Amino acid sequence: MILQLLKENGRRSVTEIAGIVGLSRPTVRHHVDKLIRENVIRRFTIEIDHQDDARPSGVRAMFEVRLRRNVCGKVFASISHWSELVSCWSTAGSTDMRILLEAADQSIIEDLRDRLARHPEVASLTTTMILKTWCERISGICETAPEGYVITREGQLVS
Repeated sequence: MILQLLKENGRRSVTEIAGIVGLSRPTVRHHVDKLIRENVIRRFTIEIDHQDDARPSGVRAMFEVRLRRNVCGKVFASISHWSELVSCWSTAGSTDMRILLEAADQSIIEDLRDRLARHPEVASLTTTMILKTWCERISGICETAPEGYVITREGQLVS
């Protein structure tokens, strides 16, 4: 019966199982430990409904930003609190920054775009809506930019 209860819900507590089967917690713990030692239970896991596996429905957009000066840190500091921010990069070439956002709907993307376009250091802003993501590997990188922290090409701190 303990095994059946764990099959139904691998996250059930020993206390809950003990209450259902009418045994003490130490007795249930002993039986579970024995099942693990004997390799009857190899791992505890959860099953997820396949609909929940998919990315949340919503929209993704890439902002390509050209700046008036080399102040990516200052611009990043002003958007780093956005909950819709997925990734942000400083880039070489004609685009100074690329910003990936994910929001519940397009109106939120438009609002964020308008806010960023009004930033005094933004010279131009292009929006690309993401139609389909073919591959995405998460890097786990998350930089923080302290307020007012910007270093110029000459290595001087600008606030």
